[in-house]
Amino acid sequence: MKKILSTVAALGLVAGIATSASALELKVKGDYTVDGFYISDGLGAAAINGEGGQGLMLVDAPGFDAKSDAWLQHMFNIEAEMVVNDKVSMMSRVRLVDWGTVWGSQDDTDVNNARNMSVERLWMVYKSPIGVWEIGRRPAGAWGLSFVDKATAGDRIMWKSGKLMGEEFSMYAFYQKMTELDGYLAETDNMDKDYYEVAGSLKGGWGNASLAYGLSLDNTTNTEDFVPNTGFDTTVNRIKGVAQIKIGGSMGFDTEFDYLFGDKDYNSNSLTDADISKFAFIADLNGTMDALTGHAMYFHISGDDNGERDGDLESYGGTGSDFEPLYILTGVFGNILNQDQGASFFGSPARTAGANGFVLTADFAATQDLTLHAGFGYAEADKEMAGWDNDYGFEYNVGAAYKLLDNLTYAVHLGYFDTGDFFKMGTTVETNEIFLASHHLTMSF
Repeated sequence: MKKILSTVAALGLVAGIATSASALELKVKGDYTVDGFYISDGLGAAAINGEGGQGLMLVDAPGFDAKSDAWLQHMFNIEAEMVVNDKVSMMSRVRLVDWGTVWGSQDDTDVNNARNMSVERLWMVYKSPIGVWEIGRRPAGAWGLSFVDKATAGDRIMWKSGKLMGEEFSMYAFYQKMTELDGYLAETDNMDKDYYEVAGSLKGGWGNASLAYGLSLDNTTNTEDFVPNTGFDTTVNRIKGVAQIKIGGSMGFDTEFDYLFGDKDYNSNSLTDADISKFAFIADLNGTMDALTGHAMYFHISGDDNGERDGDLESYGGTGSDFEPLYILTGVFGNILNQDQGASFFGSPARTAGANGFVLTADFAATQDLTLHAGFGYAEADKEMAGWDNDYGFEYNVGAAYKLLDNLTYAVHLGYFDTGDFFKMGTTVETNEIFLASHHLTMSF
């Protein structure tokens, strides 16, 4: 409670300064969300203080009978922009209560852990004569469509062209420090992970498109300076593109690809270096007719059926934490194709095997305040292990969202997953049907 009062007092102090000093202006927005979940046949699906999140019990394991999981959680974010002048501003995002904070898992918000009262993002924006500079811990991980995205924060020095090149074309480039190790260790000068990216975008009456190149240099596993002939370093090139094309006045075609290629080099001559080649792709045909909006999409993430044994690493690793067109199969707490909750008994093999998936969704604005939702999807493995079936299963969703006030919305989601035989993992056990029910109350300001 003391931290909350301190934060509110600090914001009030800054607001007071902004009121009295014409050089400063404070803009604040935020959101508070309460979620409730029920999942049949859970393996401990809730993630409490970074633990749990094991997803679903997709088969009847001998001697083990998984029960349902049910819990409540909440989150509170504040985003503030302090405008110093027309050229410089400070941006921030403070999480008073982190996403996934489960009710009953702590006594109060003063618990000393990484899930509460954190300054998640803090960066400076400078509008210079040669473009816009953003320096500090700024938004990262999200690019193009939500497919294969995980919105997070990164320590960057970023340049954006703004309107230097006209209204239709723009560019950006950035350097991001992913991991710092050699700054803390006297024995080595090369154990960091760094990422570089440059991109160009074009927009017009037809839509918009972007193409980017990235380079990841990962030396965090290179232990050569400590023990000779040990460890390895990883170099990954990245080419990604996205396009959102307008078709007439009511339809569109959205597509995105992400191609990763490079190598994993071992310092030991007794180990064989590995080639990296991973690919993800989505195509989404969408349209609007009066109050009805629909999507028909296909997505692909490359899989690997033998790991590094053949000298190739081909598994892309998941559809992205932010990509949730289906409540269970691509949902965070299903932990199947969505990798937000990390390794799990059933999710990890599926993400390693990759996926080919099809999704149909429809949203109908029944009234100004009420929207109804329906969804259907199917997915199968890209490269399953020998003796395994490739069928992940079918999913059926319905939902509704009702605007109680302009800044207060209540939503309910219902999902049914007809589990496929892939999750038998080459055995003859029976699969479980999975049911999910969730509701969500969101207040924004």
